[in-house]
Amino acid sequence: MAHKSKHKLKKYTVTLTEAELRRLSAYASAEGVERPAALHRLVSQGLRQYGNSRQQPSDRQQLGLFDAVQIDIFNNTSKV
Repeated sequence: MAHKSKHKLKKYTVTLTEAELRRLSAYASAEGVERPAALHRLVSQGLRQYGNSRQQPSDRQQLGLFDAVQIDIFNNTSKV
């Protein structure tokens, strides 16, 4: 039987200003969660938005892959 492997979690330390800490505390109390859970949610949401809005590098490289090239009677080339 194969064993399921757990994802390894990495711990990071975040330094916040007093104003940021107050905003985090306000967000946590509004959501009804503890501050670490609120911070985790905010980071996850931000990273998810970044990943969705970012264009994949392979897409940009393959845009002209299937362009057809036409040559007219004057030997000029153009993409269709």
